[in-house]
Amino acid sequence: MPKKVIIFISLLLLFVAQPAQLQDDPAAEPLLTVMQIMTAIITPMTATIWGAYELQTDAEWLEIENAALTVIAAGNLLTSGGASDAEQAAASEADWQTYNNQMIAAARAVITAVGQKDEEALFAAGNDALYPPCESCHQQYQQQ
Repeated sequence: MPKKVIIFISLLLLFVAQPAQLQDDPAAEPLLTVMQIMTAIITPMTATIWGAYELQTDAEWLEIENAALTVIAAGNLLTSGGASDAEQAAASEADWQTYNNQMIAAARAVITAVGQKDEEALFAAGNDALYPPCESCHQQYQQQ
């Protein structure tokens, strides 16, 4: 089983297996920093999406779909920022939420392209829709 699929399944199980009180408590504190989410989850998954071309097998398409699903899950984590107070404060800003929502929407477009096995749509979703909010967010927030 490819390493990326294992990561995706692990993240999914981690989310599903959380104690009920954490899932139901809207004030639950984030467990990861933004840097941890970016480094361990988003960066490898977006690299997979951006590196996708000449996909030939169902397994290759599935790998891209799993990467997009993982980006959506990470975007969900980023909705509340990270483990520090400063990261949580940044996440309450309109720009942060806009970039995050754009990233999630782009990942959904990747999933649509995968469903159609349309490499042109995949390229557009990855490069025209996914890359700009990532870059804009990094320029605005990475130095903070």
